[in-house]
Amino acid sequence: RRPPEAPSGRPPRRKPAPLGRPGGRGLAMDFALTPEQQQIRDTFARFVDAEVAPRAAAIDDAHAYPRELVRKLADLGFFGMRYPEDAGGLGLDLSTFCLALAEIARGSMSLAGCAAMQALMGTKFLQLLGNADILGRLFRPALAAEKIGAICMTEPNAGSDLDGIATTALKVDGGYVLDGQKTWVTAAPVADFFTVFARAGEAKNSWL
Repeated sequence: RRPPEAPSGRPPRRKPAPLGRPGGRGLAMDFALTPEQQQIRDTFARFVDAEVAPRAAAIDDAHAYPRELVRKLADLGFFGMRYPEDAGGLGLDLSTFCLALAEIARGSMSLAGCAAMQALMGTKFLQLLGNADILGRLFRPALAAEKIGAICMTEPNAGSDLDGIATTALKVDGGYVLDGQKTWVTAAPVADFFTVFARAGEAKNSWL
């Protein structure tokens, strides 16, 4: 049944339901931090104020990997925050990880860049695809900053366009032979292992 017409000849407008209630146009969002998130942010804020901010300029001037501070971040559990406990991580959510990373970046963007690489792409594919040997020999030591990881994606003619990657991986006895070029590899001079994106076949979706 149509609603009665307004004097203008148009159906009267319905008053929208308040946000967050059934029938509303959306749900109210609560941006308040949990007690655990607040505690973690405060922990990293204190660490940054005491250890990072006073050394930020020196970190940039040195043009060197800030290994000592990276190890201290590992002592705070930073590199394992996003990973499940059964993999050796802390099993925390992405929002909590970002709170900690934002505090690190507040003190030093250089350190934050190194820390983000170690916590994200430098180790993620090991956790997703690694066998027991890789997890024990590389992944868990990387969470403790005992080993530094790097990822090799960008090439001279391919950046975020992964379909343009030309590096190949040829299967041979005992492993693969890589043939190609990579650029912009964060932490390359100090890395202990590299995750390399390469084509393992002719198909567009063949990757190693």
